Amino acid sequence: MREKVFKPKFRYTHEIVNNLIEITSAREIILNAYLVPKWEVSLRREALIRATHASTAIEGNPLTLEEVSRLAQGRKVTATKRAKQEVLNYLNVLENIEKYQEKGRIEEKHILSLHKAITKDTLENPEWEGKYRKIQVYVGNRITGEIIFMPPPPEEVPSLLKNFIK
Repeated sequence: MREKVFKPKFRYTHEIVNNLIEITSAREIILNAYLVPKWEVSLRREALIRATHASTAIEGNPLTLEEVSRLAQGRKVTATKRAKQEVLNYLNVLENIEKYQEKGRIEEKHILSLHKAITKDTLENPEWEGKYRKIQVYVGNRITGEIIFMPPPPEEVPSLLKNFIK
């Protein structure tokens, strides 16, 4: 049986290409810029908080950027236990991202371990933590009900992941 490779459908437009060129130029400037060590720590922390907020928000987490920042500082936030746990898990994974690889290589076991750490104490069934999904999921607009993106069916995910990390 031939393995399926996930191929998203999109077209490069002039605007996308121009944006990519600008991003590449900005990246080079940033990589070659001198940073005051104190600023670097602050900027890294801010990036960690923003990445956590963006990644958990896209999964439906209701916490604001300010609330994520307060949680990251160990301060109290009024929210559901699950919403707070999702954010704390994600912060912990990003702070310890180096442990999810061996000699610069990421393997299936690392991805599943990362999934387990991110979903710890947040799923209906704790047995799902660190495991491949067994149901079809989708990304949708909660207001209109419109399906925006339909990921591959669950039976294809293991082979797609293995192919991705080759």
